[in-house]
Amino acid sequence: MNASPQAESPLARLSRALAPNAASARSALTRWQQSQLTQLAGIRLPTPRDDAWKYTSLRTLERRVLLPAESGADAQALLDQLPSLGTHRLVLVNGRLDSALSSAHLPAGCTLTRLDDYFSSTPETSFAGDANHIEDRLRFVNACLTQDGLCLDIAPGTHLDTPIEIILLATGQGAYPRIVVSVGAGARAQLLEQHRSAANADSFTLQSIDLVIGDRATLAHTTVQESGNQAITLSETRASLHQEAHYAHQWMALGGQLSRLDLKVSLEGHGAHADLSGLFFADGSREQHLRTRLDHTVAHTSSDQRYRGVAAGRGRGSYDGKIVVHKDAQKTTSNQSSRNLLLSPEAEINTRPQLEISADDVKCSHGATSGTLDKNMEFYLLSRGLDRNAARALLTFAFIDDVLRKLSPSELRTRLEAAVLARLPDAALLREFVS
Repeated sequence: MNASPQAESPLARLSRALAPNAASARSALTRWQQSQLTQLAGIRLPTPRDDAWKYTSLRTLERRVLLPAESGADAQALLDQLPSLGTHRLVLVNGRLDSALSSAHLPAGCTLTRLDDYFSSTPETSFAGDANHIEDRLRFVNACLTQDGLCLDIAPGTHLDTPIEIILLATGQGAYPRIVVSVGAGARAQLLEQHRSAANADSFTLQSIDLVIGDRATLAHTTVQESGNQAITLSETRASLHQEAHYAHQWMALGGQLSRLDLKVSLEGHGAHADLSGLFFADGSREQHLRTRLDHTVAHTSSDQRYRGVAAGRGRGSYDGKIVVHKDAQKTTSNQSSRNLLLSPEAEINTRPQLEISADDVKCSHGATSGTLDKNMEFYLLSRGLDRNAARALLTFAFIDDVLRKLSPSELRTRLEAAVLARLPDAALLREFVS
């Protein structure tokens, strides 16, 4: 008896579905995308057999429709769920910039350009990566499927006191936004990236962000993922730091069915500094994954990483962090810390801090811990009259709030604290302690 044919891969289905659209390939980007459909069909999605994806399985994508979604009718309702923070808003709906929902004007010194124009002036290898390299696999898929995004240029010397808020709304099927931000020499800016999806939509977002931070420039970048329970969000952010550049990134992953961030930072100029921190909360059957790589390529650079994770129910999370100090990167200082809290027997968090050092005059440290709540602290709260659920919830919130309270603006911090409180037992009682 003949063996049954192997099931068609999600990427092969995509390339076959998109092939009839060749006649609409009018821009340089779409012509390149059509030329890559055969290669797209021939590659596979990453699996846990690949070291970079050791803790993340994408098998659920085999049952998803990954075609780029049309603009969603629910976008305005989703946007209305996000209170105004007084920011300059750029709204992407299913990966496409929606001018009607975005701020009419950006601050002086900020310029938006079309993705097609950016592609035309960028080497294909930089835009798409190498499809044969597992580290670039999803970047290549994004490049083949992106239909829009945004390219934001912040002119040298510009100081923005109000954040630029990039809101990514997903209403179903696939979204493939490509975002490019260039911060000129001596400029200072804040970037707030927020992910939302319709509550019951089987949405899929595959995003790539490129950040270039010029000499003596500063970029504070906050990512908040609060997607619906059926959403899958895969994000890749690459940041290159020039001389004395400062990049601060905060990551908050609270929603979705499955989310993963690959954060790659290259310190390429003397005096460059990266400050990375964040929190994931994997309750129910949620999965939250983070992978970081910091490349110290020249001398006199520094970095700090501080991450916390919480898993409850059957939630799963992971932190896979690697620091690479290249041979010319003498006088490097780098610290890495991952602390994790398990709230149930079925919860799981995997951590893998790594150091790869090729220089001999460096100061580097890393560490990771995973455990349950402190029994002594729990007993103390019980002795003061709290019941066990309230005591455990209060200790959990204290563990989380150590990260949340560093968020800005304050309105965002207050909203996320309320969202976390609502998912803990005895939320009403806890509000009396933390208000």
